[in-house]
Amino acid sequence: MKNIIFESDRIRVRKLDYSDIPVITRWWNDGSLMKDMGFINGMGITESSLLSRFEKQLSNNNAILESRMFIITDVKTDNEIGELQYGELDLENKKCRIAIKISEINYQGKGLGEESLSLFIDYLTSEFGLNKIEIDTIHDNIRAYRLYEKLGFKEIERIKDYWTDDQGNKHDIIFMEKVISAIC
Repeated sequence: MKNIIFESDRIRVRKLDYSDIPVITRWWNDGSLMKDMGFINGMGITESSLLSRFEKQLSNNNAILESRMFIITDVKTDNEIGELQYGELDLENKKCRIAIKISEINYQGKGLGEESLSLFIDYLTSEFGLNKIEIDTIHDNIRAYRLYEKLGFKEIERIKDYWTDDQGNKHDIIFMEKVISAIC
């Protein structure tokens, strides 16, 4: 299989492909999945808007882009189960921002998010020589917050009423970072 960036006994992570657009559209429009990101009705996104959003990375095989999405698959079935992203890649300051979502409900709660995120951090630090990884979550996504803490992220800022969802509810946002120690 092409474009694999890493794998374990349970998961395989590969670069985004054109064939992933319908799956991501389904995930992003699923309110039961997106509620933890503050989108209780889903994002209302179309395949064509996603194609436009990801066109640069889909048409560019360059290893270094400012942002890129990856798909997490189940090694045994090859089914797509989630997504990883990096953005704001800053090679000068050796940092980037990341995001994760285990998007298939029956794969949640099995440690796959922790495994994926841990391996993704290892990949980013070795691939790009990063020494800081940033991540954020809305304050009421306790599962994400606890996972990030478990993986060594520290809260650096909390902003009240940072974002208003489509229902008019305000959400605080929590910014976290993980400083990667150099191996001597």
